[in-house]
Amino acid sequence: MPVELHLATTDGRPQDHPNPMYDPAPGIDRPTRPGPVPDPEMFSGWVGETVRDLDPTTEADPVGVLVNLLSAGGAAIGPGPFLWIGNDRHPALIWALTVGATSVGRKGAATNTVRRLFKAAVPDFIACNTRSGLSSGEGLIEMVRDGDGDKDPGVTDKRLWVVESEYGVTMARGRREGSSLSGILRQAWNGEDLGVMNRDALHATAPHIAVIGHISPRELRAKMQDAEMAGGTYNRFLPVFVHRTQLDPDGRGAPDMLIDNLATAWKTVLADARRVGEVQLDQQATQLWREEVYAALCGDETDDGPLAEFTARAAPYAKRLAMVYALLDHTDRIGETHLRAAWALVRYARASAAHALGAAAVASTGDPDLDKLAAAVKTAGPGGLSGDEVYRLFKRRNATYRADLTARLCQLPGYVAAQVPGEGRHRTVFLYAPPG
Repeated sequence: MPVELHLATTDGRPQDHPNPMYDPAPGIDRPTRPGPVPDPEMFSGWVGETVRDLDPTTEADPVGVLVNLLSAGGAAIGPGPFLWIGNDRHPALIWALTVGATSVGRKGAATNTVRRLFKAAVPDFIACNTRSGLSSGEGLIEMVRDGDGDKDPGVTDKRLWVVESEYGVTMARGRREGSSLSGILRQAWNGEDLGVMNRDALHATAPHIAVIGHISPRELRAKMQDAEMAGGTYNRFLPVFVHRTQLDPDGRGAPDMLIDNLATAWKTVLADARRVGEVQLDQQATQLWREEVYAALCGDETDDGPLAEFTARAAPYAKRLAMVYALLDHTDRIGETHLRAAWALVRYARASAAHALGAAAVASTGDPDLDKLAAAVKTAGPGGLSGDEVYRLFKRRNATYRADLTARLCQLPGYVAAQVPGEGRHRTVFLYAPPG
C-alpha cells in the first residue's frame, strides 16, 4: 500500500513525486521536521547515489551528507576544472553552512560520514589537506603559503578542506577589529591569490580552499547583523538547514564493505576529474539556464533586504554546483540533470536561510519576488504602494506575472488592494495593516 505524502517542496508547493529519504515509511522512525524539505531532484547522479547508499547507515540529514560530499569532492578535485561566468573564472569550490539545532541537527554526523568515506578513498587528502580552527586571514594563508627559497619550501599542494564545527566562533573572530579573516575568505572563495601587506608578507598563489561550517539557528540569528551580511562574506556560503531524518538508537554506521566499494569508485572519479580543464554547459543545459534558471535566480538590484544579502550569489552558485555535479559524473559537460539538481539545491539554500533567519528575513514566503513585493508594501507606509510602483519594481516581468504576484500578495495576512481616487479615475494601491 503506497505511503500518503504530506511533505512540501522548498518553494511551498505540495510534492507530486516520491521523496524516499524524507517520506514516511514502514520501519523508519521519522522525527517531525521543523524546517524546509529538500527536493529529491537535488540527489542526482553519482553523488546522489552515494547519499542514498549511505542514508540507512546514519541519522544525518541526507542534504547534509550531500553538501559535505560536494564540498569535500570539489576540494579534493583541486584547481584544474573551472568555468567562466562572464569574465570571472570560477573553481569547483562549494562552501556550505549547515544550520541545525545542536541536539537534532546531526551536523557533525553528516561531516563524519563523508570524512570516513574520503579517508578510505583519498587518505592522503584527509590527512594532509583537511583542517579546522580558522582564526585569522594570516593563519589561513599560512596553510597554503608559497615558498621562500631554501628557507621555507612552502606548501606545494594548495588544496584545503576546512571544517569548522563551531562556526559561530569563527564569525566572532572575523568581527574583531583589525581582523583580515573576512577579506581573506572572500578572496579564497573566488580562487584568487592570497596575501596580506604586513611585515611578514605572506602570499599564497592559486589556493583551492573549501569550507564547511556548522552552526545552530539561534546562534546564527544572534551573531548575524546587516553589516556583516552586506560585507559579502556570508553570501559565499550556501546555508543548508539540517535535521535528523530517522531515529536509530542501535546504529553502527556503514558496513566496511559498503565504504570500501564506494571509496574505490570515488578514488577513480576524483582522479579523473582532476585532469579536467574548462567545463561548459551542453545545449540542453544552456537552454534551461537562459529560459528558466537565470531569470529565477537573479534578484533585482533594488532588493537589499537581509535575506537577499545572504543569498546574493545564487546564480553563480547554481553554475558552480552544476559543475561539481558534472565532474562527479565523469564529464566536463554540464547537462540538464546537473543544472536542475543545482537549481533545486540553491532553492533549498534560500528556503533554509529564510527559516534560519526567521523574523530577520522579513517573514519570507520562500518566493523572492513575493517577499520583495511584501517588503515594499510595508515600507510604503499608510499611503500604500501604487500599481505604477509595482510595475517599476518588476518591469522585467510581464503584466500577467505582475497580476498573479499582486493577487498572491493579497492572500497573505494583512495585505489588501484598495481603490483610491485619482486624476479622472480610481487607481489601485496595495496596503499592509498588521493582523489583529
